[in-house]
Amino acid sequence: MRLIIHLTVLCLGLLLAGCGSVIDADQARICRDVAPALHDEGAIIEEVSLVPVPGADALRLAYRVRLGARALPHWIVCRFAGQTGAARATLTGVDTDAGPLSDVKFYMIKRWWLAEPPARALPPAWLALSARQAYWLQQAMNGTTLAGIYGLVATGFALVHGLFGRINLAFGEIAVAGGVYMLIAIGTAGMAGRLGPGDLTLALAVGIIASMSISWLVGRYVVLPLTAASRSPQTVLIGTIAVAIVLAEAARITAPSRLNWLPPLLNVPFPLAGEGEGFVATVTAAQMLAAGLSLVGASILLGMMAFTRFGRAWRAYADDPLMATLLGVRAPALRSGTFLIAGAAAGLAGTVSVIAYGTVQPGEGLTITLKALISAIIGGIGSVPGAFLGAVIVAGVEIVWSAAFDIVYRDLVIYALLAAFLVLRPGGLLNNAAPRPREF
Repeated sequence: MRLIIHLTVLCLGLLLAGCGSVIDADQARICRDVAPALHDEGAIIEEVSLVPVPGADALRLAYRVRLGARALPHWIVCRFAGQTGAARATLTGVDTDAGPLSDVKFYMIKRWWLAEPPARALPPAWLALSARQAYWLQQAMNGTTLAGIYGLVATGFALVHGLFGRINLAFGEIAVAGGVYMLIAIGTAGMAGRLGPGDLTLALAVGIIASMSISWLVGRYVVLPLTAASRSPQTVLIGTIAVAIVLAEAARITAPSRLNWLPPLLNVPFPLAGEGEGFVATVTAAQMLAAGLSLVGASILLGMMAFTRFGRAWRAYADDPLMATLLGVRAPALRSGTFLIAGAAAGLAGTVSVIAYGTVQPGEGLTITLKALISAIIGGIGSVPGAFLGAVIVAGVEIVWSAAFDIVYRDLVIYALLAAFLVLRPGGLLNNAAPRPREF
């Protein structure tokens, strides 16, 4: 329990890093590039704050201009044509502490200065590491988000297989659906004005709730009827493949009529480790937020399965359904709860993918499904901790191979690893070889 608390506190700390003002990265870059054009060439610009202007598509940049020992405070307000689409990067006016820029000066700044903005040096890195160490640190940070996505979807496989001994191959597309609904919510909020932390939180909740609803519907009207109608697991596989195709095609057909990208928010790189002119590992607030959400989701799921009444009932029913029912476990509620929690995990994976990579594309669900299923099998199908353990291994192998060897063979190595586990350790790392899980 103490470990879960420590992990949750750590993850919340990561989340807090992304809770500042939500600012379009392109607009922030343009506004920062305007300030040096208003002062002498040798002036040093020291940024104080950059915040959205309430009720307007504008940013207010406060800064100090240092000339020798003197540092004078200044501010500018950069106005843009809109919040979404091409309009968000169209500068329409600049106000300064000395008054609005004239039309001539504003045109000159847009035409000649912003066309080739001056290069800005990155601040020094926090950690002094060699280029090789910084490179592998960068790969480890990239793999954290990937492991979280695979692990959350693999949890859905583990939860459903634990109760029914069946595999729902639609979980990858359910995760993609969660990301799509999040993008729809973001697009809707963007039409009403500038996005804020509350809008992002609401969009995140919309994506998760949508995935929960889809998972419950698939479980209620596909998995349960097919499980009751046939003792063969192939019927559920075929039925859920059909569901996955329906979800993928629905996302593809509707893609032209909606925004498919998250505006560039919280993605200004921050130097984390490195030294000199060599490779420097960087991190963005969006990466930290995605990793934090993944770790928080994993911590909550593990804590739920280990310490809550639902977790005890799930383990009891997975071990012996008849005895669990005789001892008071409510099977219908447990099944519904399992589908809802599995859907929430998949939805969180989809929304994390949107935060980390900016979008989800129709058809990505198949890749996520296969990698997550491999993770669940390697960890021990039917085991929730095994799902996350397998995801760490799969993401680690994927990142290391991509960084050190020919990326063309990356998936070949992953599937070869699956074959090796099926032959040498069919029960996975937690040795969960029985048809029903015997251990948590």
